[in-house]
This record gives sequence, C-alpha cells and structure tokens, in this order.
Amino acid sequence: MEKGTHGSKPVIHAVGLGPAGLDLLTVQAMRLLESGRPLFLRTSRHPAADELATRGVAFEALDRFYEEGESCRSVYEKMAGFLAGKAREAREIIYAVPGNPLVAEETVSLLLSRDDLEVRTYPALSFLDALFTALGRDPVEGLQVLDSSEVARGNTSRLEPRLALVIMQVDSRLLASDLKLTLLEVYPPGHQVRVCSRLGSPEQSVVEVELAELDHRDLFDHLTALYLEPLREEEIYDFKRLMDITGRLLGPDGCPWDRRQTHDSLARHLVEESFEAVESIRRGDLEHLAEELGDILLQVALHSQLARNEGAFGVEDALRSIEEKLIRRHPHVFGDTSADTPEEVIANWERIKTEEGGHASLLDGVAEDLPALLFAYKLQTRAARVGFDWGAAEEVLPKLEEELEEIKAAVGGRGKLSEGELEMELGDLLFSVVNVCRHLRVDPEVALHRSARKFRRRFRAMEEMCGREGIRLEELGLEELDRLWELSKE
Repeated sequence: MEKGTHGSKPVIHAVGLGPAGLDLLTVQAMRLLESGRPLFLRTSRHPAADELATRGVAFEALDRFYEEGESCRSVYEKMAGFLAGKAREAREIIYAVPGNPLVAEETVSLLLSRDDLEVRTYPALSFLDALFTALGRDPVEGLQVLDSSEVARGNTSRLEPRLALVIMQVDSRLLASDLKLTLLEVYPPGHQVRVCSRLGSPEQSVVEVELAELDHRDLFDHLTALYLEPLREEEIYDFKRLMDITGRLLGPDGCPWDRRQTHDSLARHLVEESFEAVESIRRGDLEHLAEELGDILLQVALHSQLARNEGAFGVEDALRSIEEKLIRRHPHVFGDTSADTPEEVIANWERIKTEEGGHASLLDGVAEDLPALLFAYKLQTRAARVGFDWGAAEEVLPKLEEELEEIKAAVGGRGKLSEGELEMELGDLLFSVVNVCRHLRVDPEVALHRSARKFRRRFRAMEEMCGREGIRLEELGLEELDRLWELSKE
C-alpha cells in the first residue's frame, strides 16, 4: 500500500466493498481493510460489514449521518466533511463504500472534488456488474442509471424510454409507490419491472412484477434496485418520435401529398389549427384541446422538417431559440433578478427585449397577418407600455362617440367621401371600440366571437320555427322577421 508522506495532502483510500460479501473483493482491497489504519464505512447495512467484524477488523460506520440530514445531498456533504477532518487528523484513512467507489457513490465524488485531499480509489464489483450477470444483459445496448430519490420527486424529464433503466436504492414500499406514480407517466401499467435484491450474495433474488403492481408486495430493502426494459418505439409518444414520423412522411418514400407541401402551402393550416385549439379552450373541451394541440405540433414538425430538407434549420434550432429566450427573459426565475408582480415581469421582459435589439420600433414584431381586432389590441397594448394611452375606459368613450358622429356625417353625405375614406372612418370606430375593450379587460376577439355565435344560434332558431310552420325565411317581410327574432331570444 502506498504511504502518505509528511507535508503532503491527507490521503483517503476509497475502497469498494462490492455488492455482497468479502469473497468478491480484490486482494488489494482486502489488504487495505486489514491494514490497521483508521477505517470508516459509509454504512454498516452491507453484508461485508458483519464479515469484517467477525474477522476482528475495527471500523466506524457513518449511519448516524442519515438521521441528521434533511436530504441525501446534505447527508453526503456532512459525511465528506467528517472524513476530510479525520484524514487531516490521521494523515491517511480508509473509506469503504458499497459497490464500486466510482459508480453512483456521491460521497466519493464530493471527496474527489476537494483540493485539500488526495483521494485514491480502488475498484470493486459494482451493483451494476452483479445486475448484468443476474439478468444476462449487456449494457452496450444502452443503459440509464438513476437514483431512486431523483425519480421519486416526479421529474420525468430525465427518463429515456428508449434505453434500459436501472433505479438504485429502492429501500421501501413507500418509495416504490412514489416511483410507480412517476414511471406510469412514461411507461404503460403492464410494463414489466424486475425487482433485484442482494445481487451477488447467496440471498440474491429477481422478482418480475407489472409496473402497476410494483408496490403491492414487500420486496424492498437497502440492497434493492429496479430494472426496466426499454419501450418499443410504437409505445413511445414524444417529440422525437413525431419528428421521425414527419421525416418519413416528407422523405423520398413518404406520402405524395406531404412531399408536395411548402411553407406557403402549410401556412393556412397552422392558422386554422390554432383557431381550432382556441375554440376548444372557449368551449372548455379539454379532451378536444389535446387533439388540437397535437395538430399544432404536427404543423411545427412539418415546417421544421421542410426547413431541414432545405438545409435552412432543424427543429433543434427552433427549440434552442425558444429555450434560450425563455431563460434569458425570466431572470427572476433562472437568475438573481426579482419580480414579484405580473407588471414587474412584463417590465423586465420589455427591457430585455430592448437590450437584445433587432427591432427599430416598439411596435415591430406584431404580425400584420393577425386577425384585425387582435392586431389592433396588440398594437395598443405595446404603445400603452410607454404611457401612450388613455387613463381609463371612461376617457375613451368620448373618442368613440366622436368616431361614431363622423360615421353618421359620412353616411348622411355619402357622396363627399370615397369608398376608401369611408372604410378608414369605420376602421377608426372599430379601433376605438378595441381601446374600450382593452381598458375594460375584455378581449375584443372573444367578445365579437361570442356575439357572432349568439347571432348564429338565434338565426338558426328562426330557421327552425319557419321549418315547423312550413314557410321559408325569404318569404317573410321585415316585421315578421323581427317577430321571429324576438321569439328566438326566448
């Protein structure tokens, strides 16, 4: 064994205990453990601990730290600090951990990151080696290893269902229940899970259960891991698969209709699908909304794939653009800026946009192809951000009346105004109406759609009444039509 020298950094020998008893250790590791130097075990809950005690090897286990920390991270940080202190005192200590010290061992990672220590690692069989042997699996096919606490928090962003998954340290049914809830967001209920316990020891067991029943049996302790096979591609529903499908549709052997499309020919579909999604929102039809959002995602995928085929950009560029923008414009979430109200958020957003440059005017970036009411609404909102605005809705009403009087005058003397001038006067009236809506916090698009739908509903009622009486609307005079209109309101 290498010796520490006077004046050098304190030395910690990080030794792996393997997945089971001492018979799986290397000769070098065994010599270190029996060297008589101060020996610390991360936990005594390991088969090798009892065997060391039987051999008369003295050690100090650090299990007490698990009761002192608020999180696994804080526990491991306290352990690393304690071991660093002991190394400074003795100049050279041995630290033994389950498995391999360089496989999923955070305490060793923390010690290795310190500049005031020399950490020497000694490999051993990891629980992964024992798992591959027990399952007869080759990790070269792809593998993801996650800590149970990370998955149990409900974050599915790191789960990659195209790879085999190992979740380590599943020590209770309660933890298994939390894991199940997270995994069910990605894997089907019937997906098979192998519960692997005490791998490499005489008590080794591998029990296969369906994911939905993972927590129905008491199969867990501190030496338990889960193994899940990858999903078949047809079982995966994510953006990558959507892009794969779209790429095939637009590929040489794809769909003749899709391959003929261009950005221009698809543009109207993007608008139409967006409006259909808005309609689902207005109806409160969330089930239909999911379908409509899928249609919008298809348009995003089609435009991105077309651009890739043209060598212009890929969907990664679109994703990078929006992700960087969201982080950059939310410094109160991802940085150290504070914003406690929506108004402060908007102010920060506009300030950052100005710093980014690219727009000569505050009104730049408002698409002219928007529906007219929404276009006017957004222009007014932009101008209001720099104080160019009426103080309240009551102040806008005289302007509305003024525009209406101009319309009356124009209608009364129609010959004095050209068709374009009359159109401008009517536009000014509508623009003022939008201003009133904005001050009253009413979306003019929503308001007009609601009134139009009400008109459609009442007009259809008139048609139904005529149908029951065997007459046609166009056969009625205005007085009779007014009577039916009033009846339709009922």
